[in-house]
Amino acid sequence: MKKKIKELFKYRKLPKILKPIPKGERQELLKGLINLQITIYKLDQYLEENWILKQSKLQLHWDYIYEEMRQLGYTRKKAFPIMSHIRRYQLHEQQLRENLSPSRLNKQYYYHYKSCDVRLIRRIINDRLSDDKNEIDDWRSFDLITEINDDVTDVFEDQHTINGNLFLITIMEIGINLAQKEFINLINEILEIDPFQSRTPNKLQLQIMKWTNQEAEATKKLIKKNCEILSQANSIQTKLWSFSK
Repeated sequence: MKKKIKELFKYRKLPKILKPIPKGERQELLKGLINLQITIYKLDQYLEENWILKQSKLQLHWDYIYEEMRQLGYTRKKAFPIMSHIRRYQLHEQQLRENLSPSRLNKQYYYHYKSCDVRLIRRIINDRLSDDKNEIDDWRSFDLITEINDDVTDVFEDQHTINGNLFLITIMEIGINLAQKEFINLINEILEIDPFQSRTPNKLQLQIMKWTNQEAEATKKLIKKNCEILSQANSIQTKLWSFSK
């Protein structure tokens, strides 16, 4: 799991925004962030593996999350408001059990909350920065596209778990060809957003724009590639469908 988290952090460029923090403090912070991400992944794993959810089990996972936040310097009272997007993500996952498909939601809205863990990490890093703070909103388009990429990448393995992979669910609902068009259009729509609201971008913001465009092109290619593979498969089935249909 730690290897997966390190790959996630690298993919989302988190080491880049950690750089201004002194080395010793940076290493300690990174260790804490990895431990926090582990607890979030374990909550996610519980949601993926269990159709019937027990409140006591969910609370236990949240206790672990709050303990890691405490280790990072956040009391439960201070952590509660900045964990709101994690709670929203959990709600979306729980609603799968009520036959409430995430496809009913605006896709950008959905992926905004699905990237909640990465934005939380960005927030914690930002709280440690002084003069080198970067605006979390500057990463919005990048985080949306890389979160879409995660769904497209996981479209095969996610057929065997209970999860809100919107790319896979859209394929199941409207078919491969229409889903492919929808998601390529979604990426193009995200690229049309001006993340800096006509402000002159600084050096980091220009780099974020470059990374965003690179990931957009890579994700569109991956969508086409994986849709072609799915088209050649005999059938597509998800564990979620076996419960909800």
